[in-house]
Amino acid sequence: MQPSNNRPVRAGVFALVVILIIGALLINAYVKKERQRDLEDWSVRLGLVAETRVEVIETWLAAQDASLTELANNASLQLYLWQLSQREDEDKAAEPAQLAYLRNLVLASATRYGFEPQDRQPAITANVPRHYATGLALFDAAQRVVVSTSGMPDIGTAFQATIAQAAQTGKTAFSRLVLDSHERVLLGIAVPVPVVLGAQGEQAFGGVILGVHNAARTLFPLLRSGVPMTGADESLLVQQEDNQVIYLSPTLGGGIPTRKSLPLDRSSLAAAVAVRQPGEFGEFRNYLGHPVLATSRPLRSVPWVLVQEVDAVEALQESNRHRRFLITSFSLLLFFIAATLVAAWRHGSSVRALHDADTLRAQSLALKKQTELLHAVTDNTEACVLLLDDQQRVLFANAQLAKTVAAEPEAVTGNLLSAVIGPANARPMTEAIEQLQKQGTAHHCTRNLFFGGQERTYQCSLVPVDRVGERYNAILLVLNDITELQRMQQQHATLLRRLIQTLMHVVDLHDPYSAHHSSRMVEVANAVGRELKLGEADLRTLDMAASLANLGKIFVPKEILTKTTPLTEAEHELLQRHVQYGVELLEDLEFEGPVLDTISQKQEHLDGSGYPAGLKDGEILFTARILAVANAFVALVSPRAYRDGIGIKAALNRLLEDADRRYDRRVVAALFHVSENRSDWSEWLEESGEIPE
Repeated sequence: MQPSNNRPVRAGVFALVVILIIGALLINAYVKKERQRDLEDWSVRLGLVAETRVEVIETWLAAQDASLTELANNASLQLYLWQLSQREDEDKAAEPAQLAYLRNLVLASATRYGFEPQDRQPAITANVPRHYATGLALFDAAQRVVVSTSGMPDIGTAFQATIAQAAQTGKTAFSRLVLDSHERVLLGIAVPVPVVLGAQGEQAFGGVILGVHNAARTLFPLLRSGVPMTGADESLLVQQEDNQVIYLSPTLGGGIPTRKSLPLDRSSLAAAVAVRQPGEFGEFRNYLGHPVLATSRPLRSVPWVLVQEVDAVEALQESNRHRRFLITSFSLLLFFIAATLVAAWRHGSSVRALHDADTLRAQSLALKKQTELLHAVTDNTEACVLLLDDQQRVLFANAQLAKTVAAEPEAVTGNLLSAVIGPANARPMTEAIEQLQKQGTAHHCTRNLFFGGQERTYQCSLVPVDRVGERYNAILLVLNDITELQRMQQQHATLLRRLIQTLMHVVDLHDPYSAHHSSRMVEVANAVGRELKLGEADLRTLDMAASLANLGKIFVPKEILTKTTPLTEAEHELLQRHVQYGVELLEDLEFEGPVLDTISQKQEHLDGSGYPAGLKDGEILFTARILAVANAFVALVSPRAYRDGIGIKAALNRLLEDADRRYDRRVVAALFHVSENRSDWSEWLEESGEIPE
């Protein structure tokens, strides 16, 4: 009989062990999920910072490229450099006038573009060469120095290779980050100088302009732009060389940039993972062996990778504390349930009444613990959580909601939603609840709510709950404060608009006769688009395309844009290429909508006589048709180097004559209607000295 008596004991022990194992597995799975969510949050935050700083560096590199390219496209520089290369005068004592002009031009350009040394020191009465960390130099086709700023850094092997690359490829070349004799980190930017028009032979480039920057003054400060996330976050520039990863920028651990390197085969090294798999996020080790959370982004202009790191211990401190709390709470609950089961089993042989009473007490205690656990979970979240019945009466509210409305959780329960969050806030919530009750599915919306005298933006999620106890058709309302997220998105949009305005200004500066052309074209295009009742997506596409439409003109020599006599066939062809130049410059960017197609088609005509592709009628986007009319209208009313601007009415009549042949008649008609209500357009003519018609 003994084995028979032990069988229930063994079964009970086995069941208890199974419960403990399953409970432990569930706790572990939940804790891992919470940790993964925290890591995903950090992935987004680090990614945003990394992308922002990469864009700042790319913008700076593009600005340096644009500055030196502007100098390289100077017609006088090209002419005098070519004349010096053709000079056979053996009189070395007399300095050519061309050389003096080029020296003055390079010195003035160095001051203008920021290549003048900031660490200039008083001269020493001794024949000692002085080399600064910043300078600007002009080289001829044989890569010999023609002129340079005083104290130009030594042209070492790295800079020589960069000069040769620019001369060979015909494109801007960036050097490696190198150390000079004073252990200063230098960056060289080489831009080829085209051969003067009419003198092209076997060589397309007559020389190279080399600008040298002190990275510690210009490049490295960009890695600290913006507001730091914590006291231990760090942005680093790294590069792969052979089987090593080189740290190009200063580190918090000290050391000289470009001299610090670590093996590439270290799988746990954040920098090594960054150069092998740019964009990867995870938990790694930094150059000191400390645990960090890191992600990376490659730069487009140079073979560098930006690594964004944050100390893992500091970043996950609050998360680890929360996980320890969850583990402790769930473990206590698990062991409490196990103890309850043991107690119930031990009293199974007692009198039925005592057994029922003990079971009831155990269940009551378990319910209490579960209730406490529910509050522990919901009260430690940043979202406001409410459970409403079908009459919008609060059944449950967490601590965050009570804190937001400055009330005790017990005082909130049982009141109507309007009494808890206020009538003004409850009104839009009531509309969303009514929509949910009609559709029977979860509803999400964004609302501006007032709490404590402040307006905040909340992401509102309403989820139908079929039954809660004896109540049916309940609603779970979750309010997440997204005010700061929206502010960051607005800052990003503002930064993008300022960059576009800067590009528009660069185009206007390049062609003085087209000043304000871009901004006026944007104004006209947007006005016509609204008149034609375009959708929001098409209006955004039209606005962006109009802002960037003339960007390619910065690659057209200024002498062609300002020429007062008729253009030659070659010059006219070069001018038409500005559309292709602009599209090529922007093709690596991602736009919402067909922005690049609109720009590329702005010079196309309905009869196929336009350029660059000779598209016809239905092949041309409607946004491109609007942009074509806006561009032609602004060009007609604005003065150019070879003609004066014409009046508003004359320009409109000119466009009307070309309607259905070059331009879309609907667009021209819309422009007529808009111009009747835009008297301020006549001020364009007054500013340029024209008399409006």
